[in-house]
Amino acid sequence: MLATSFLMLAFAAAGFAQAPEGYRTVYVTSMVDPKFVLVPMTATSGSTLVVKTAAQTPEQQWYITSGNTKIQLAGTELCLDAGEQSNWKDMANIYIKECSDTADSQKWVAMEDGRIALELSSPQECLDLQFMRATENNPVGLYSCAGLGNTGAADKGINWPLTDATDP
Repeated sequence: MLATSFLMLAFAAAGFAQAPEGYRTVYVTSMVDPKFVLVPMTATSGSTLVVKTAAQTPEQQWYITSGNTKIQLAGTELCLDAGEQSNWKDMANIYIKECSDTADSQKWVAMEDGRIALELSSPQECLDLQFMRATENNPVGLYSCAGLGNTGAADKGINWPLTDATDP
């Protein structure tokens, strides 16, 4: 009985982690194909970002707020990180690393039009589905927020609609 209660408590804690105050829990979906969501290759610091088929599991959820934000993998202390400033260019990989309130590489802007920009990049770089391939484990990196042909948010590769995660 005690073991069962302990397991239930552990599952509840893992499955119902709360977003930080002011943040919401979301799935970051690909505008290229909304069946795919942003995830780390593994939930370990230094792992690269990819897209995987949406399964609406806690491992695919992120904490985010509108405007200037950190983007944190739900239930972890890992955040989106663009790495060294020399990496802030088209086709560069994005990683998850231990969250930091001071790391410029973890400062993002969630735009209302679906683009997610690295706040301090110049020219401004956005999250990008590399080669616009919505396929299992395709990498996610950076690309100019101006988009292909200067189309901005109309460039589906740099557009990431946020879908609220709901409790089961």
